[in-house]
Amino acid sequence: MGVREVMTSKESSTHRELLSLTPLRYTDHLIALGIAAVYVVWLCLTSRSVGIPRDESIYFYAADRLSQWFTTLSDSGLAAFSEDSIKAGFSFNHEHPMLMKSLFGLSHHYLHAKWSLISDPILAYRLPTILFAGGLVYLTTLLGTAIGGLFVGGVSALLVMGMPRLFFHAHLSCFDLPVSTMWLSISLAYLGALHRRRWVVGAGVILGLGLATKLNTFFAPFTLLGLSLYHLLQQKSGAETRVWWMRRYLWIGVSMTILGLLVFWAHWPWLYHHTWPRLLEYIHFHARHVHYPVDYLGHLYYGPPFPIHFPFVFTLFTLPVAMLFLGAIGTVYVLILSWWRWRRRDDSIPIELFLIVNMMVPILIIAWPTTPIFGGTKHWMPAMPFLAVIGALALKVILELTRLYKRAGMRVVITLGLVLPGLWLTQEYGAHGPAWYNSIAGGASGAAEMRMPRNFWGYSSVEMIPWLNERPDEERDIFWHNATGMAVHHYRRAGWLRRELRSSGDWTYPYADWALYHHQHEKLPEELDLWWRYGTPLPIDGFFIESVQQIGVYGPSPSRESFQLKR
Repeated sequence: MGVREVMTSKESSTHRELLSLTPLRYTDHLIALGIAAVYVVWLCLTSRSVGIPRDESIYFYAADRLSQWFTTLSDSGLAAFSEDSIKAGFSFNHEHPMLMKSLFGLSHHYLHAKWSLISDPILAYRLPTILFAGGLVYLTTLLGTAIGGLFVGGVSALLVMGMPRLFFHAHLSCFDLPVSTMWLSISLAYLGALHRRRWVVGAGVILGLGLATKLNTFFAPFTLLGLSLYHLLQQKSGAETRVWWMRRYLWIGVSMTILGLLVFWAHWPWLYHHTWPRLLEYIHFHARHVHYPVDYLGHLYYGPPFPIHFPFVFTLFTLPVAMLFLGAIGTVYVLILSWWRWRRRDDSIPIELFLIVNMMVPILIIAWPTTPIFGGTKHWMPAMPFLAVIGALALKVILELTRLYKRAGMRVVITLGLVLPGLWLTQEYGAHGPAWYNSIAGGASGAAEMRMPRNFWGYSSVEMIPWLNERPDEERDIFWHNATGMAVHHYRRAGWLRRELRSSGDWTYPYADWALYHHQHEKLPEELDLWWRYGTPLPIDGFFIESVQQIGVYGPSPSRESFQLKR
């Protein structure tokens, strides 16, 4: 697929060579919206099967604090911006910006508590993330369509939708999926600013909203800066054209710097008082982020240096094989095109490099030996839409080279054969995305043998809720292990868990009627404690994926002879 040079005569008579993107029609937007709507409905219907991780339960509480501040804003007036009022609303979890937490809280307050439009309070909290996930699919479709036509756009969307781990995070009231959408939005706004002057302002505003989502987007403008410098260095046009491009890039940079930081500051009342100290505190928190244990290829990492290959191996093991196959071919393809441009000293904007750098930079950030790796794939999810577009381009090129592209029936059959397995795997395993591994890893059992992590901060407790709901009323104290008491509170509040059942508290297994154990390597000493407490190394029940235990329940078992541990 070639990339042509086009000229704009609207803004100047000079030769301004721009990236040639296929003009998007209203029907393209409608199709993209339709695909995104299907994904949103899918996520809403499966929300109840996705458990609450530790961090999500904390964001629920922060969201309630923020929504309370917002809903009393009209009554409080300017007093709401006093230091005491802002501390009351914003001090909890102030190490993260407030955009998404505010949306979580306002969605729950209005859609569930006030207007009763959503009966499930957990879904009400999660709806903003789900809508951002729909936005990710929508924008990915548009990017693919603009670059390679509707076929590439549609396949790109289906590849994104068929990623089990992304599907899991697309449910949560957390920041990782929204920041993936924002990174893509910033990159597309940058392309828009190269075409239309009005998008210069839009690029700055969207960057500010990205920074208001999570710190990851801080790296997006530097990624685009590198692309811009490369484009300027490749220029062989006359001085007038070079100066025009320099001015355009300068204005985009000024907009992103000034408007981006202004929007970031304006969105967060926490910064209105003691701005500089609190901003430094925010930066220092992430620059010196705590390291949580990570089990990886038989070694339990507690701190840096971490292996550089971590995100690459994890990506190899956690994406559907068809996605990896197409992504690998597409990466080679766009690198060859980029090399060809460099040899020709092509003046047009390098769309191939645009895709490659936006795919690689999020991965390379995690590959840095001192970057925390405890989040696994969720921390480089911003790369996934660009990888999907690259994979869809590869499929189109393969079909064209084999002369199958014009044969509609064969094109549909081959495309479905490549994308349907990922969609099926997502439906089958997406609710437990962090536990899913592809056939390259040998599935869940192969990953367990390699000592790869298969649990994520207590979310899998949701699978034992039906079993616990059947326990007698007098057996109501439960040790939830890695799930928080706040998560248990929300399970009960949503009606997922019987109200009589409660959390015995952290480290209270000696007093609990039943104890859950989430299988994580660093938690093995705690499982040993449960063996001593209940006199058996075997759980009463549990949840398994491909015969690999994710969670077990310990407790008295009169129906079988227990194995008594002896000192």
